[in-house]
Amino acid sequence: MTTDTSTGEMFETEGGSSVVVRHMIAKINGIVPKILFPFVAKQDIRYYLNGINIRPLIEGGVMISASDGHRLIVVRDPEGFVDREIIVSVLKDGLKHGTADGEFIVMSDGASWWQSSTASPLFIQPGNSLIDGQFPRFEGIFRNSHRYTEGIRGAFNPSYLRDALAIDTGSQTPSIRFWTNPHDEHSPLIFKVDQVAGLEAVGAVMSLRGQADRIPTWIPMPGDFELTRELDPAPPKNAGRRPDDEP
Repeated sequence: MTTDTSTGEMFETEGGSSVVVRHMIAKINGIVPKILFPFVAKQDIRYYLNGINIRPLIEGGVMISASDGHRLIVVRDPEGFVDREIIVSVLKDGLKHGTADGEFIVMSDGASWWQSSTASPLFIQPGNSLIDGQFPRFEGIFRNSHRYTEGIRGAFNPSYLRDALAIDTGSQTPSIRFWTNPHDEHSPLIFKVDQVAGLEAVGAVMSLRGQADRIPTWIPMPGDFELTRELDPAPPKNAGRRPDDEP
């Protein structure tokens, strides 16, 4: 048996022929693809955004990211594993099998599937799920996060906010917090989701430029308020009854 040092794949040689023995290259919590899917680009010309990015962390575990160029989400899975940075496509049909007690597996030949806590396959994605490309580096978005204050300031796509609010944490008491830079109205909106099945999740939503930054001027200014008639303490006894109704 020999090993290809460039890929880590092992070959069995028998009778002058070689057979590739595939092996697992990534394993993450099964709920992560479900959390990230709304943020994944769909059939984007930037093909490297059409999947989730899995990167190893120096301190252990993995960082899984997704972005469509307008918003971003990053999840840290301390128990996850990946032997090298990869991008993996995820099919919507498999999301219903993504649970916090299951796993999402990726093999060296691009095969991938969701499996239960007992390692029984639940949904196998057809074909090669690996995407050959370089996922954008997004660390700069969080570089000046110490300048941010809690709250939302600026204009943002409401559907993007809705996706952030709808993240399925698997918790009975989910919570989400937002931060923006008070000194830059065009800064991204940073958010953090707590209680995500024991995982950590942060994200960002790009602001909309050129939007109204104040309440419309056509709203009337407050003035004196006067009652035009006395308010009845109770409705008339026959209120709502038609003339031909029976007593």
